Amino acid sequence: MGLMYSTVIGFAVMLGLSAYFTMHYLSSALNSTDAETIDPKPEVSYK
Repeated sequence: MGLMYSTVIGFAVMLGLSAYFTMHYLSSALNSTDAETIDPKPEVSYK
């Protein structure tokens, strides 16, 4: 019974760590301010 609990908790911890490192890598690689620099948002005026 203890092996089952430790396996499930260990799996959840490893899944959480991998998700954290993936999000950290993507947030540093995909900088959202670069999009505005390359392709600025057009100015739209509604009349």
